[in-house]
Amino acid sequence: MNTMISKLKFQFFLVFMLTLLFTACDKNDPFEGTSGTFTDERDGHQYKWVKIGEQIWMAENLAYVPYACAPDSQCGIWVYDYYGEGSFYENYTTYGCLYDWQTAMEVCPEGWHLPSDEEWMELERFLGMSEEELYINNFPRGRDSNVSGKLGAGMDLWIEKNVNATNEYGFTVLPGGQRSYFGPPGVYKGLGESTVFWTSSYDDQGYLLWVRAIGIDGVYRTNVHGNFGNSVRCIKN
Repeated sequence: MNTMISKLKFQFFLVFMLTLLFTACDKNDPFEGTSGTFTDERDGHQYKWVKIGEQIWMAENLAYVPYACAPDSQCGIWVYDYYGEGSFYENYTTYGCLYDWQTAMEVCPEGWHLPSDEEWMELERFLGMSEEELYINNFPRGRDSNVSGKLGAGMDLWIEKNVNATNEYGFTVLPGGQRSYFGPPGVYKGLGESTVFWTSSYDDQGYLLWVRAIGIDGVYRTNVHGNFGNSVRCIKN
Protein backbone atom coordinates (compact mmCIF):
# COMPACT_ATOMS: atom_id res chain seq x y z
CA MET A 1 0.00 0.00 0.00
CA ASN A 2 2.78 2.40 0.95
CA THR A 3 4.57 1.57 -2.32
CA MET A 4 1.41 2.36 -4.33
CA ILE A 5 0.93 5.67 -2.48
CA SER A 6 4.57 6.57 -3.15
CA LYS A 7 4.12 5.83 -6.85
CA LEU A 8 0.99 7.97 -7.01
CA LYS A 9 2.76 10.82 -5.24
CA PHE A 10 5.65 10.56 -7.68
CA GLN A 11 3.30 10.56 -10.69
CA PHE A 12 1.44 13.56 -9.30
CA PHE A 13 4.73 15.37 -8.71
CA LEU A 14 5.93 14.56 -12.25
CA VAL A 15 2.69 15.85 -13.82
CA PHE A 16 2.88 18.99 -11.66
CA MET A 17 6.48 19.73 -12.69
CA LEU A 18 5.74 19.14 -16.38
CA THR A 19 2.76 21.48 -16.15
CA LEU A 20 4.96 24.17 -14.61
CA LEU A 21 7.56 23.63 -17.32
CA PHE A 22 5.11 23.95 -20.21
CA THR A 23 3.42 26.93 -18.58
CA ALA A 24 6.78 28.66 -18.23
CA CYS A 25 7.56 27.94 -21.88
CA ASP A 26 4.23 29.41 -22.94
CA LYS A 27 5.03 32.59 -21.04
CA ASN A 28 8.46 33.07 -22.60
CA ASP A 29 8.94 36.57 -23.96
CA PRO A 30 8.93 36.31 -27.79
CA PHE A 31 11.23 39.35 -27.83
CA GLU A 32 14.01 37.85 -25.74
CA GLY A 33 17.44 37.91 -27.31
CA THR A 34 18.78 40.43 -29.80
CA SER A 35 16.72 39.67 -32.91
CA GLY A 36 13.81 37.67 -34.22
CA THR A 37 10.56 37.92 -36.13
CA PHE A 38 6.95 38.69 -35.31
CA THR A 39 3.72 38.57 -37.28
CA ASP A 40 1.31 41.46 -37.75
CA GLU A 41 -2.05 39.83 -37.00
CA ARG A 42 -3.89 42.31 -39.22
CA ASP A 43 -2.55 40.86 -42.46
CA GLY A 44 -0.18 38.03 -41.55
CA HIS A 45 2.88 40.01 -42.64
CA GLN A 46 6.03 38.86 -40.85
CA TYR A 47 8.66 41.42 -39.80
CA LYS A 48 12.19 41.16 -38.50
CA TRP A 49 13.06 42.98 -35.27
CA VAL A 50 16.31 43.85 -33.51
CA LYS A 51 17.22 44.94 -30.02
CA ILE A 52 19.64 47.87 -29.95
CA GLY A 53 20.57 49.02 -26.48
CA GLU A 54 17.37 48.89 -24.44
CA GLN A 55 15.10 49.46 -27.45
CA ILE A 56 13.40 46.97 -29.75
CA TRP A 57 12.97 48.23 -33.32
CA MET A 58 11.42 46.80 -36.45
CA ALA A 59 14.28 45.85 -38.78
CA GLU A 60 12.14 46.40 -41.89
CA ASN A 61 9.98 49.23 -43.15
CA LEU A 62 6.31 48.96 -42.27
CA ALA A 63 4.29 47.47 -45.14
CA TYR A 64 0.71 47.55 -43.85
CA VAL A 65 -1.39 48.53 -46.85
CA PRO A 66 -5.17 48.30 -46.38
CA TYR A 67 -5.38 50.69 -49.36
CA ALA A 68 -3.04 52.77 -51.51
CA CYS A 69 -3.49 55.45 -54.11
CA ALA A 70 -1.72 57.53 -56.72
CA PRO A 71 0.85 60.07 -55.53
CA ASP A 72 -1.30 63.06 -56.52
CA SER A 73 -4.00 61.96 -54.06
CA GLN A 74 -3.68 62.76 -50.35
CA CYS A 75 -5.01 59.41 -49.15
CA GLY A 76 -2.26 58.75 -46.61
CA ILE A 77 -0.66 55.54 -47.97
CA TRP A 78 1.49 55.18 -51.08
CA VAL A 79 3.86 52.66 -52.63
CA TYR A 80 6.81 54.04 -54.55
CA ASP A 81 6.08 54.08 -58.31
CA TYR A 82 2.48 52.93 -57.81
CA TYR A 83 0.13 55.31 -59.62
CA GLY A 84 -3.26 53.95 -58.63
CA GLU A 85 -3.60 51.03 -61.04
CA GLY A 86 -2.07 47.62 -61.47
CA SER A 87 0.29 45.93 -59.04
CA PHE A 88 2.61 47.48 -56.47
CA TYR A 89 5.66 46.05 -58.27
CA GLU A 90 8.71 44.92 -56.33
CA ASN A 91 9.12 48.23 -54.52
CA TYR A 92 6.42 47.25 -52.05
CA THR A 93 8.12 43.96 -51.18
CA THR A 94 11.49 45.65 -50.75
CA TYR A 95 10.67 49.03 -49.25
CA GLY A 96 7.18 48.75 -47.76
CA CYS A 97 4.87 51.76 -47.83
CA LEU A 98 5.09 55.52 -47.57
CA TYR A 99 2.67 57.14 -45.11
CA ASP A 100 1.62 60.66 -44.26
CA TRP A 101 2.16 61.61 -40.64
CA GLN A 102 -1.42 61.22 -39.43
CA THR A 103 -1.58 57.71 -40.86
CA ALA A 104 1.89 56.88 -39.52
CA MET A 105 0.69 57.76 -36.02
CA GLU A 106 -2.05 55.13 -36.25
CA VAL A 107 -0.63 52.36 -38.41
CA CYS A 108 1.89 50.48 -36.24
CA PRO A 109 0.85 46.97 -35.13
CA GLU A 110 -0.60 46.39 -31.69
CA GLY A 111 2.15 46.61 -29.07
CA TRP A 112 4.25 48.95 -31.21
CA HIS A 113 4.25 52.71 -31.82
CA LEU A 114 5.78 55.42 -33.98
CA PRO A 115 9.03 56.45 -32.25
CA SER A 116 9.42 59.94 -30.89
CA ASP A 117 12.27 62.35 -31.60
CA GLU A 118 13.67 61.46 -28.17
CA GLU A 119 13.53 57.73 -28.89
CA TRP A 120 15.48 58.29 -32.10
CA MET A 121 18.03 60.25 -30.07
CA GLU A 122 18.37 57.34 -27.65
CA LEU A 123 19.22 55.11 -30.61
CA GLU A 124 21.67 57.65 -32.02
CA ARG A 125 23.32 58.10 -28.64
CA PHE A 126 23.78 54.35 -28.26
CA LEU A 127 25.41 54.21 -31.70
CA GLY A 128 27.97 56.78 -30.66
CA MET A 129 26.57 60.15 -31.68
CA SER A 130 27.86 62.89 -29.41
CA GLU A 131 25.56 64.90 -27.15
CA GLU A 132 26.57 68.05 -29.03
CA GLU A 133 25.31 66.60 -32.32
CA LEU A 134 21.97 65.26 -31.13
CA TYR A 135 20.07 68.54 -31.45
CA ILE A 136 21.77 69.81 -34.61
CA ASN A 137 19.22 70.35 -37.38
CA ASN A 138 19.49 70.14 -41.16
CA PHE A 139 23.08 68.96 -41.16
CA PRO A 140 24.58 65.44 -41.41
CA ARG A 141 25.12 64.15 -37.87
CA GLY A 142 27.09 61.21 -36.53
CA ARG A 143 29.70 61.11 -39.25
CA ASP A 144 32.68 60.65 -36.93
CA SER A 145 30.95 57.74 -35.19
CA ASN A 146 29.59 56.30 -38.49
CA VAL A 147 26.01 56.21 -37.21
CA SER A 148 24.41 55.95 -40.67
CA GLY A 149 26.83 53.17 -41.62
CA LYS A 150 26.02 51.26 -38.43
CA LEU A 151 22.35 51.54 -39.43
CA GLY A 152 23.13 50.09 -42.87
CA ALA A 153 23.16 53.18 -45.11
CA GLY A 154 25.18 52.50 -48.26
CA MET A 155 24.65 48.75 -48.56
CA ASP A 156 23.56 46.80 -51.64
CA LEU A 157 20.32 48.62 -52.53
CA TRP A 158 21.92 52.05 -52.35
CA ILE A 159 23.00 53.66 -55.62
CA GLU A 160 26.13 55.00 -53.93
CA LYS A 161 27.83 52.35 -51.83
CA ASN A 162 29.57 52.97 -48.51
CA VAL A 163 32.54 50.89 -47.40
CA ASN A 164 31.68 51.86 -43.82
CA ALA A 165 28.15 50.44 -43.99
CA THR A 166 28.59 47.78 -41.33
CA ASN A 167 24.89 47.37 -40.41
CA GLU A 168 26.31 45.81 -37.28
CA TYR A 169 23.02 45.79 -35.34
CA GLY A 170 20.83 44.60 -38.22
CA PHE A 171 18.71 47.76 -38.47
CA THR A 172 19.15 47.67 -42.28
CA VAL A 173 18.19 51.15 -43.44
CA LEU A 174 16.67 50.91 -46.92
CA PRO A 175 16.75 53.80 -49.44
CA GLY A 176 12.98 53.84 -49.95
CA GLY A 177 12.70 57.43 -51.13
CA GLN A 178 9.76 59.71 -50.43
CA ARG A 179 6.44 60.96 -51.75
CA SER A 180 6.78 64.75 -52.00
CA TYR A 181 4.18 67.30 -50.99
CA PHE A 182 5.86 70.52 -52.06
CA GLY A 183 7.58 71.44 -55.30
CA PRO A 184 5.85 69.69 -57.06
CA PRO A 185 3.38 67.71 -54.93
CA GLY A 186 2.59 64.12 -55.72
CA VAL A 187 6.03 63.07 -57.01
CA TYR A 188 8.08 60.09 -55.93
CA LYS A 189 11.76 60.85 -55.43
CA GLY A 190 14.95 59.54 -53.86
CA LEU A 191 14.64 55.77 -54.36
CA GLY A 192 18.08 54.23 -53.94
CA GLU A 193 19.52 57.48 -52.56
CA SER A 194 17.97 58.18 -49.17
CA THR A 195 15.21 57.37 -46.75
CA VAL A 196 13.09 59.48 -44.44
CA PHE A 197 11.50 58.10 -41.27
CA TRP A 198 8.68 59.78 -39.39
CA THR A 199 8.87 60.55 -35.70
CA SER A 200 5.82 61.24 -33.55
CA SER A 201 7.18 64.64 -32.45
CA TYR A 202 6.48 68.20 -33.53
CA ASP A 203 9.38 70.58 -34.02
CA ASP A 204 10.14 73.52 -31.73
CA GLN A 205 7.63 75.75 -33.51
CA GLY A 206 4.90 73.13 -33.14
CA TYR A 207 3.62 72.98 -36.71
CA LEU A 208 6.12 70.73 -38.59
CA LEU A 209 7.18 67.19 -37.71
CA TRP A 210 10.65 65.94 -36.89
CA VAL A 211 11.95 63.24 -39.19
CA ARG A 212 15.19 61.34 -39.67
CA ALA A 213 16.56 61.58 -43.21
CA ILE A 214 19.36 59.06 -43.56
CA GLY A 215 21.99 58.93 -46.29
CA ILE A 216 25.53 57.68 -46.59
CA ASP A 217 26.85 61.06 -45.40
CA GLY A 218 25.02 61.00 -42.08
CA VAL A 219 21.74 61.19 -40.20
CA TYR A 220 19.75 64.39 -40.61
CA ARG A 221 17.33 65.69 -38.00
CA THR A 222 14.99 67.90 -39.96
CA ASN A 223 11.33 68.90 -40.10
CA VAL A 224 8.70 68.46 -42.81
CA HIS A 225 5.00 68.96 -43.43
CA GLY A 226 2.75 66.12 -42.30
CA ASN A 227 1.41 65.53 -45.81
CA PHE A 228 4.68 64.11 -47.11
CA GLY A 229 4.89 60.37 -47.64
CA ASN A 230 7.71 58.84 -45.59
CA SER A 231 8.74 55.42 -44.35
CA VAL A 232 7.90 54.07 -40.89
CA ARG A 233 9.92 52.01 -38.47
CA CYS A 234 7.89 51.12 -35.40
CA ILE A 235 9.38 50.65 -31.93
CA LYS A 236 8.14 48.22 -29.27
CA ASN A 237 5.99 49.61 -26.45
